[in-house]
Amino acid sequence: MAIEITLKLPESLIEHAKQLGQVTQRDVDAVLADALEMMWLTVENLPSDDEQQSVATLSDDAVVRLAHEKMDAVQNQRLGDLQAKGKESGLSTAERCELLALLQIYQLGQLRKSKALAEAVKRGLIALES
Repeated sequence: MAIEITLKLPESLIEHAKQLGQVTQRDVDAVLADALEMMWLTVENLPSDDEQQSVATLSDDAVVRLAHEKMDAVQNQRLGDLQAKGKESGLSTAERCELLALLQIYQLGQLRKSKALAEAVKRGLIALES
């Protein structure tokens, strides 16, 4: 069941959603709903502190390694392939779900990497570039 709501969004956000809708042959409502769903999946599934060792408790080497970590190459390639296919010809429902899952993996990895980078800078292990 869908519930209709009214939001005031920046014009630039709507333009981006329209552009994505054009290349994926979907309406703006669907693009925005997917974006919200993707964000919710990411927020809902954030590991708790009990499930994940705090970055602050990691060794210096582990913090630096985590700060430079990248997404698994196979997952990254599939993510890129799905994004390209979505722009070219659209995605099936299964492919959209796979894309959402891969984006969630990517975003969670980026969040953990960001925490490690902040910790590495705090410890003086990595210098900020200006």
